[in-house]
Amino acid sequence: MLGKLIKHEWKSTCKVGALMLFVMLLISFLGWAAFQSPMWHNVNDSRYRVNILDVLSIVTIVMYVFMLMGVLYGILIYLGVHFYRTMYTDQGYLTHTLPVGKHELLMSKIIVSSLWMLLIMLAMFLSVMILLSSLVMAVAPAGYTLGQVWYEIFTSIGELMDLINYNPYFVWGRTMAVILIYLVLSPFTTVTILFGAISAGQFFTRFRVVMAIICYIGILVVNSVFNSIIQNFMLFTSTLGGYMDITLFLNTMVSTLIAVGLYFVSWFIISKKLNME
Repeated sequence: MLGKLIKHEWKSTCKVGALMLFVMLLISFLGWAAFQSPMWHNVNDSRYRVNILDVLSIVTIVMYVFMLMGVLYGILIYLGVHFYRTMYTDQGYLTHTLPVGKHELLMSKIIVSSLWMLLIMLAMFLSVMILLSSLVMAVAPAGYTLGQVWYEIFTSIGELMDLINYNPYFVWGRTMAVILIYLVLSPFTTVTILFGAISAGQFFTRFRVVMAIICYIGILVVNSVFNSIIQNFMLFTSTLGGYMDITLFLNTMVSTLIAVGLYFVSWFIISKKLNME
């Protein structure tokens, strides 16, 4: 039954999700076009004079950054609104009459929403890589190919990693594993925390949407405080390599524990305290 719920949830969110991915594609094209301005190809020429096209290029890059963040927060807001409407408003009556368990119902929404967040994050990564590649090719010396430029960049990064690797507490493979864990868990923790805050707002009899927003902000603040404590502690007790991977790992674990706790808050609300508007 969980599979059917996931399929239905995917269909109900795919239009907006696909629209967000299309917007991401459009943003990537704008970012690429911005670096086609002559200014970037003449960045080392002191005689070059900036023109209106170069100004538009800079404005486009600024717009690119804001639009990129707008897509990320836009999909998050949409998923939150969709969850609230299908769980805690009149639309929720049909949802809760389905002959399925509350865990299945909740998990279907978390899984689908997390997949959309993951797709958007991957699209953002690809978009940024396209932008960086455009910048690299714009400022690269004549005769260099994109592959050659990236080879030089990765060689420099490798030399830096070799220097850091002199530290016996730094294991590059371990750090990569921690980063991978973070990237995989991040969409799920983000969505579960958001849904948990929305559910927590149902504890109040009035202004539930406002209280849900306040709960969400409060949870983010608490999470940030815990992460800051961890970072400050590790800053004075670990080496550079240990600080990088252990701090990221512990921050991920804190977010995961908060998400797990809020998952059960959501389950408790829809199982025991459901009172739709």
